[in-house]
Amino acid sequence: MIIVINKEMEKNMNNINNTEMCYLKNSDDAYLKWLIGVLGPVVMGSKPAEIISFPNFNDQRKKRLSLINELFTKCRVVNFRIIPNETSAKILFYNPKSLDNYLQGYSNKKFLNELGYPDAYDLDVYIDFISKKLQIGEMPHEIGVFLGYPLKDIIGFIGHPSLRLTKINGWRVYGDPKLSDLRYEEFIGDREYVSELIEINGVDEVLYMM
Repeated sequence: MIIVINKEMEKNMNNINNTEMCYLKNSDDAYLKWLIGVLGPVVMGSKPAEIISFPNFNDQRKKRLSLINELFTKCRVVNFRIIPNETSAKILFYNPKSLDNYLQGYSNKKFLNELGYPDAYDLDVYIDFISKKLQIGEMPHEIGVFLGYPLKDIIGFIGHPSLRLTKINGWRVYGDPKLSDLRYEEFIGDREYVSELIEINGVDEVLYMM
């Protein structure tokens, strides 16, 4: 799933409790709680990465990019890469340890190598490789690998004839859904868990003390 901040979401987040949110001053505001909740699986490591897109027409784009830059520069468990293009700014949030392990998995690395990624693995090089594609406006199929989707679902989405669409559950699931269901439940569980932690301890505690 790629999350796009559209005008309706912007309106909803800006009007929570009819209170104007204070950017860069209150790390417990509603927007940050929403954002860290979405990134819960990345914070916990079950999901290697998440990508959020800010359209260039978004009124709050500059403020929120500044907020994200300030907040996550100090975070120890989640790194980020801002990838601008002509229509939007995409932000790739990633858990370095989780993403490193996932990309080095034999089947995942073999798949990426077949798409032109270097045989000699290096996390930063692989992130640079996909960032360049995103920067020119592509949404490459292999983004699913970075987001932690089962490889069978990515291959099925591309059109492998032996894998038929089974259902849609967070993403398009192909073939036997057991692994996909387990992965989805893990993502949702960690998202709910981190959202609960935020309500109890606040954003700073979740990001900086884990």
